[in-house]
Amino acid sequence: MMEMSNLPADILAELRDAIQAESLGNDGKARVCARRAVGKAFALTKYFGRSGRPVSATESLKIILDLDETSLAARDAARRLSTSVTEAKNSQISTKPVDDALIIIRELLADRRSALPGGG
Repeated sequence: MMEMSNLPADILAELRDAIQAESLGNDGKARVCARRAVGKAFALTKYFGRSGRPVSATESLKIILDLDETSLAARDAARRLSTSVTEAKNSQISTKPVDDALIIIRELLADRRSALPGGG
């Protein structure tokens, strides 16, 4: 399992911001930071260039949901993270955005693990 310290610095910074926001009770900011962390990880994958244009963090979650290669765990995490507060009545919103982001990021970066510092 990939440790957070082995993540690229920009992804790690977003996750740390999400953790800090959670500790301050700012769940909205925590979800935003977690989404941005996933978006930054998505930008490092082979899927990023398929759209032909830059995609937002929220768009990257929607693409992840549509990928055949996405595991059920990552798909569920992406669904929770992409659900907005206003949509939450109809589906589950992420109550642990950092955990959900890490599920997705680990999967996205799995093929890059050996290239990451400390990766195997």
